[in-house]
Amino acid sequence: MKIINSIFLLMLILTTACGYQAVNNLDGYNFVINKYELTGDKKINFILEKNFKRFQLNDINGPKLNILGESKKNISILSKDPSGNVTNYNIEISIEINVFENQKQIDSIVFSENTSFDNLNSKFELKQYENILLKDLTNQIILKINNRINSL
Repeated sequence: MKIINSIFLLMLILTTACGYQAVNNLDGYNFVINKYELTGDKKINFILEKNFKRFQLNDINGPKLNILGESKKNISILSKDPSGNVTNYNIEISIEINVFENQKQIDSIVFSENTSFDNLNSKFELKQYENILLKDLTNQIILKINNRINSL
């Protein structure tokens, strides 16, 4: 019984001292987004809008920024089988962000992510999988956007 208690105590000490922090936590960011305007793909813009709304409610005394963004989604065929049926697709998401402070542009950058995926027999499942990939790629870009804006 003492061995089990010792192992439990050791595990507790090691896990509490690991320095874990949530990556998507607002504590590390020192900016406020006053206004944002997004054009392009509606699904991508919906995810971006949720991210930017979090920073509108931020009580930080950092710079107050305005954001203009344009998102694009491109799904292309990578390969086909001998009978002409699609076997692989590529999805690419690009988001152009222009950051303004006091009516002056301070940064402009294009973030892009892509991945390839296999075709599925069910068109419904294929569309659901595309939506999952779209959300994951957009969230990867959001982390890059937040870090870039924070470093300005």
